[in-house]
Amino acid sequence: MFSKTTLAALSVAFVSAGCATAQDAPAAPPQITMGNGEANMIEIEGMTRSEGVTQFSEVRVDGGDVSAFRGDSVALTFPQVVIENPGFIVLHPVMDGRPNGDVVSGFTYLNAGTNENVTIRLDTPADAGRKFLVMLHSDVDNDRVLDFVFVEDGINVEDTAVFEGTHMIAHIFEVPE
Repeated sequence: MFSKTTLAALSVAFVSAGCATAQDAPAAPPQITMGNGEANMIEIEGMTRSEGVTQFSEVRVDGGDVSAFRGDSVALTFPQVVIENPGFIVLHPVMDGRPNGDVVSGFTYLNAGTNENVTIRLDTPADAGRKFLVMLHSDVDNDRVLDFVFVEDGINVEDTAVFEGTHMIAHIFEVPE
């Protein structure tokens, strides 16, 4: 099963190919592969995990009340990430053996070029051995905000996955100890 971002890329590929006539043989859909590319990459080897506590505060303007929430958090640090244009490194959980592209577990903004020791803080469970899909997304509108919006037909029309041809810059990994 492909994530909605992958389906968006496939849809663009089909639209770009033009309309087929009845005499044309149906073309096989392009084979999507994952991993590092020539201009974009995520270094998984040497990734680290650290636990911490995240604190959230809420101030109510009308009553002046302040409430605080503390939660366990996990930070995953990738040794090096290279992205050709500004964008994001994004985590999606693997659920029932497949990446769930509808859920964003965490993300961090990336400047174009080489980014060292890139940390994504997760406020969801990320125990050692849990699987995630890590991938790159382009900041299409250059607003430094991850626009992860889907239209009715499920195509991501905002900050899209980074591809080199049909090669998506992504990896499935297990959270280290």
